[in-house]
Amino acid sequence: MLRHSRNHTRFSTLMLLPTCILLLAVALPAPAETGDKIVYAYFLDNPTTTIHISWISHSPDPVVFQIRQDGADRWQELKITRKSGIPGSDRTLFEVKLEGLKPGSSYESRFGTDGSTMRFRTLPAELDQPIHFVTGGDLYHNADLMTPTTKAAATKDPYFAVIGGDWAYADGNPEHVGRWFELFGIWQEHMVAGDGYLVPFIPAIGNHEVQGGYNQTPDKAPLYFTFFDKPGKRTYFAVDVGNYLSIIVLDSHHLAPIHGAQAQWLKEALSVRQDTPHVFPVYHVPAWPSFRSFTNSYSTLVRTHWVPLFEEYGVNLSFENHDHTFKRTKPIRNDKVDPEGVVYIGDGAWGVATRKDENAHTRWYIEKVSDDHHFWEIILYPESRIVQAFNPKGELLDFFEQTIRTPRARDVFGIADRVDDIPDRVLLSQNYPNPFNPVTTISFFLPPDSGSARVRLEVFDLYGQRIATLVNAPLRAGAHTVTFDTRDFPVTSGTYVYRLQYQGETRSRKMQIVK
Repeated sequence: MLRHSRNHTRFSTLMLLPTCILLLAVALPAPAETGDKIVYAYFLDNPTTTIHISWISHSPDPVVFQIRQDGADRWQELKITRKSGIPGSDRTLFEVKLEGLKPGSSYESRFGTDGSTMRFRTLPAELDQPIHFVTGGDLYHNADLMTPTTKAAATKDPYFAVIGGDWAYADGNPEHVGRWFELFGIWQEHMVAGDGYLVPFIPAIGNHEVQGGYNQTPDKAPLYFTFFDKPGKRTYFAVDVGNYLSIIVLDSHHLAPIHGAQAQWLKEALSVRQDTPHVFPVYHVPAWPSFRSFTNSYSTLVRTHWVPLFEEYGVNLSFENHDHTFKRTKPIRNDKVDPEGVVYIGDGAWGVATRKDENAHTRWYIEKVSDDHHFWEIILYPESRIVQAFNPKGELLDFFEQTIRTPRARDVFGIADRVDDIPDRVLLSQNYPNPFNPVTTISFFLPPDSGSARVRLEVFDLYGQRIATLVNAPLRAGAHTVTFDTRDFPVTSGTYVYRLQYQGETRSRKMQIVK
């Protein structure tokens, strides 16, 4: 059972997506247009009002940084909030921390007064439309491994990425800082959403960010703290988005012990977020490993000190990494399979050489395991979430739904909380909300097939007249979400039909518009 408790496809010309649901992200032109700058963005604070925008430059000279809200005439010049040398490099890092932004709003930014513009948006303060993001870890052994997964993740148009550590495999060594530049360059070039947004990070730490890997002090992770300006150099923290989402970032014994102060902080953090419908811990070393020994010391510590807190405070989904595999556990509670338990997904295989334990599938807690490179996509709804994984070819590896159990809870596809096989049929959800005015969301699921197939999603009145074509494009398997905004169409109050056509199959449902 969830504590209270879908892939989002955005179409630049086919889907009518209101700006209020878009997450804060940074829009970039092609990398060449930013000159010698490598630009990235990340969240440490409230993404509805705050973002860090950083750039790595060959020049030590600062540039003018300006922003303006969409529709405004005047640019506002902002002070650079951080300038730092980069250990092991002659490059300079600059950063602007933008605060006090308006939730659910869109902005432009630029370097200099004549430079090309970038755009970013704030997240809404309420989850009144679906929000989706990607997660994974163990990013960069080399470009050949990282780039395909990054490109595939970008096709999902994620609003942000939760990264569970082991970034550039520089091991905290300034002599290897170039690996971080390569990673950020790949991200800037390839992790660009369909409408041009560079995807921000929420950054957890792993052993390969730290000299010595485990049980070290912050001075042993100079590159991580250069690129991500965490006050007090504390590696466990929470990122809260409105009243609907909390990402609980944890340190699996790299710079902070798993037990003691961090465990006490985790208990308090989960306790005060019991009314938040979507709460996800993310950390590097898995409680439930899919390759390494089940009894390794750090996994044992996580199971001893963190897992009971996840279970006590109603966490139902946790992000793990480190083992370089694709993994989903069965729902676990009190060290046994329990439908009311926590599902753990992982295990850190974004852009690294993968591993395979031929006997991993025999571990009692493993539901699925393989040596596939992958990323996970999480789609949040007010009363449910969809979780799915894709490989670098964009092929669906896994899919399940979790429903928030309240009196208002709804089963989006009629398969809520199923965590066994990927559905083998086309599914069309009831639109939400319904009745509605002026915006509603339609979700559908396409089963695995040999490749992309054309999908049509249309809206008709009761006389059979087509009102809108929301989708007419080839799509891959998985869950997709489309927003229907009636303000763009001449509709009145009444009943309408939306119809999905895919590979000779047709699904239809009715919706009610109330003006």
